[in-house]
Amino acid sequence: MLSTTDQERMTSRHKERQLERQTMKRLFLVVFPLCFVAVALTRLITVFGPRDAVAEGSVFAEAKASAYAALGYAFNA
Repeated sequence: MLSTTDQERMTSRHKERQLERQTMKRLFLVVFPLCFVAVALTRLITVFGPRDAVAEGSVFAEAKASAYAALGYAFNA
């Protein structure tokens, strides 16, 4: 049987996690466009560069991965 303090602790922990998720989503909405522009410019420079390289993979996927990687460091600090 759970006491009221255990239930309060669980609800406060749940609220903290919800707040972290909201913060993560908001930060992602700020960071993703920056990463997208950086990846897109890098791809353009690579494609039209002196070596005429072929860019592989999705620009969106690479930008998303970059944004989540950067946000991971923000939440570890």
